[in-house]
Amino acid sequence: MLSLYSALLAQHPRQLTSVRCAGQTIEQLQRYFEDVVLENNLAALVVEAMLPETQRSLRETARVRDVARAARHAFFFVSSDDALNDLHLSSNHGESSDQDERELVLLKQVPQAAFNERFVVIADARFSALLASVRKHEEAGDEGVGDEVIWTFEPDIVYSALEYLMARMTAEQSFQSPAFSKAVSTCMPKTTSLQLTVSVTTKLARFLQEQAVREIAVNRIAASIRSSLDMPSVLQTTVNEVGRALGAEHSALSVAVEHGEPPLTTCYLRDGDEDESRRAELLSDLDAYSARRRGHMKAYVQDGSGKADKQDSRPVATVPVVYRERMMGVLMVCSDDPTRVWQENEILLMRTVADQVAVAVNHARLFQEVRQQALTDGLTGCFNRRSFELQLERDLHLATRMNQPVSLVLLDIDHFKRVNDTYGHDAGDVALRTIADALREELRGVDTAARYGGEEFAVILPQAGLEGALIVAKRLRARIERTELPGVGHITASLGVAAFPQHASTRDLLVTTADRALYQAKRTGRNRVCTPSDLPDESPDGTVESDAAIAVTSDATATFERQEAVSPTG
Repeated sequence: MLSLYSALLAQHPRQLTSVRCAGQTIEQLQRYFEDVVLENNLAALVVEAMLPETQRSLRETARVRDVARAARHAFFFVSSDDALNDLHLSSNHGESSDQDERELVLLKQVPQAAFNERFVVIADARFSALLASVRKHEEAGDEGVGDEVIWTFEPDIVYSALEYLMARMTAEQSFQSPAFSKAVSTCMPKTTSLQLTVSVTTKLARFLQEQAVREIAVNRIAASIRSSLDMPSVLQTTVNEVGRALGAEHSALSVAVEHGEPPLTTCYLRDGDEDESRRAELLSDLDAYSARRRGHMKAYVQDGSGKADKQDSRPVATVPVVYRERMMGVLMVCSDDPTRVWQENEILLMRTVADQVAVAVNHARLFQEVRQQALTDGLTGCFNRRSFELQLERDLHLATRMNQPVSLVLLDIDHFKRVNDTYGHDAGDVALRTIADALREELRGVDTAARYGGEEFAVILPQAGLEGALIVAKRLRARIERTELPGVGHITASLGVAAFPQHASTRDLLVTTADRALYQAKRTGRNRVCTPSDLPDESPDGTVESDAAIAVTSDATATFERQEAVSPTG
């Protein structure tokens, strides 16, 4: 049998227009239809089909009871495993007479209908309304999101829906067919109350307008996430949009971006209030809710009490920021309206935003990890050769602008081949990591340490001339000499130092000069620090050779390096 949605579209194609809505939006529309019965005490026939839920909240079950008490006849189509089957709802609520009997009937849906459709039909002598939807399956090329839904207040279409339901009841629930037919004849729509229709259409228009504002907010947040990996900026956009969309007094967000690092926190204050004390108070509240909700993966909602003088009962809603079952933070929204009751679609907006933030933070973290892997050496954690060249170029450019020196230290482990051949490559790896740790501990925060080659390291010392660089190089040499490797013993290193602009005017020349000084330390006995002044081919006036002469010497150095690589002494 066709769904009610399909049957009505086929029967009234010109009067009905299908639109696509999110599931939570359809649920809210369905509640607005039910509100007409609840708020106006309509002795109406209410027929609903609900999507199956094995667990339902107290709010949902209370809603079903309220509708059943208000309506003259209430029929609910539910699946066999729906939680409503365990409610033991009474068919007589003690408020009826023989002439006005109130009853609730739960009807088992056939399996194919239970998972695809939901609807609500209201029939009263003064008012009629219908809302029906079907869940759409994703199809190739279908970019739409949500279910297809139709609604109307036309009595003739509602009557068509009741005829369809009577036929369906006869086919599927024959034992309930007489009672349903009687209820239909009792509550058949006769005239339409303009006041009720205008009331519900106004409410629907306001709701759809609010939904449009919230969708715009979600789209802006999504655009911010797509266009930037700057997490502080993304998080600030998030709290601003959520706060404005929900008309909140303020909103705040805390997210742990890096493991072991303090979380990023940001907040939105309505009317652009920059009061630092209020901001600090808000962030303190956020920390308190984060601590209280740690480990809880569900939203926490506190509706208003109606009493403006009670600070601890102000309306607050928080949702966790969760990625793959791991809680990363909390999104909090606060209202200054003491009568504020948070709607489910508002909590849905917060959940949607929290999910987007969680994915964005994870993507930013992965990007940072990939970037770090591309810039660093996997074994030692130091920058790699490419990163070293880029950083040296930046430091030299800044030094030129600021008229400051830059020094370069090249460091090579002595007899490293012997360590590998004698003790194995694992011991060689330990030696490399030990040198890297020493560099990190001895250098300043502005200095850069890089693994330049196999057993060779490079250190950039911004704002340091030759004298300062020598102090650093000698300290490094002494520390390495004191270091003992388990199972290997002591190791040593040779170091070459050159300074810009004293010894070189370009990046390549600075590297070549430091490299020549390093191999001078190797030639003269190792475990020492050399500078260009220690080179045997220094000119009488104290300056180093021309660029061309250095290039020739560099070729000779490369030959020496190749010979040393095959030498049994390393």
